[in-house]
Amino acid sequence: MNKFVLGAVLLMVSLAGDRLVDGHGMLWDPAGRQSLWRFEEFKKYDPEPNFTDNQLFCGGFQHQWETQGGKCGICGDPFNEPSPRAHEGGGLYGKGIIAKTYKSGSKVNITINLTAAHLGYFELKLCPHNNPLVPATQECLDQYPLQLVDGSGSRFVPPNRAAHYVLHVQLPQGVTCQQCVLQWHYNTGNSWGTDPDGSSGMGRGAQEVFRSCADIQIV
Repeated sequence: MNKFVLGAVLLMVSLAGDRLVDGHGMLWDPAGRQSLWRFEEFKKYDPEPNFTDNQLFCGGFQHQWETQGGKCGICGDPFNEPSPRAHEGGGLYGKGIIAKTYKSGSKVNITINLTAAHLGYFELKLCPHNNPLVPATQECLDQYPLQLVDGSGSRFVPPNRAAHYVLHVQLPQGVTCQQCVLQWHYNTGNSWGTDPDGSSGMGRGAQEVFRSCADIQIV
């Protein structure tokens, strides 16, 4: 009986541990669409609350890579979700609420709230969309990867711990918008995988992906 009870307790602890690390991060400043409800300054807009706003992971690894062939909505929704997806323009959370205003070409700080670390890297991309209730596209976002001010490129590799991370990035010169979409992309790196060239290892090949979108203005 004692062994049975111990086994049941260990199972419960294991399952609880899985739930504790089963969420991972979001845009914090500017606030992501799914997290606006957390901030007093946006409550006047009555934003829809998403109580699992750190879990926009494309429907999960298996769904993204085995069911959808690696595809993911631009804001972390499952790719096969009907358009507009919940976190895209016109969706449940995509109401075009401007979270922050910046100056064109300026150096700015973007804060990510990482609630569970899984190695890998962050990227930030920008789409001057100007159509807040219509979904933007990944093709638009891919035109403007934001470069880190230190000259190291567009990818930020966080330490392997949960924390608020501030990315110092350069906004593109000459780009202005009444409404731009800012995308945070987190390509994790804590799974064993294989690259197209056949090389295998931790962080290679298909990895779990997290995304978050914010509406900003650039003047």
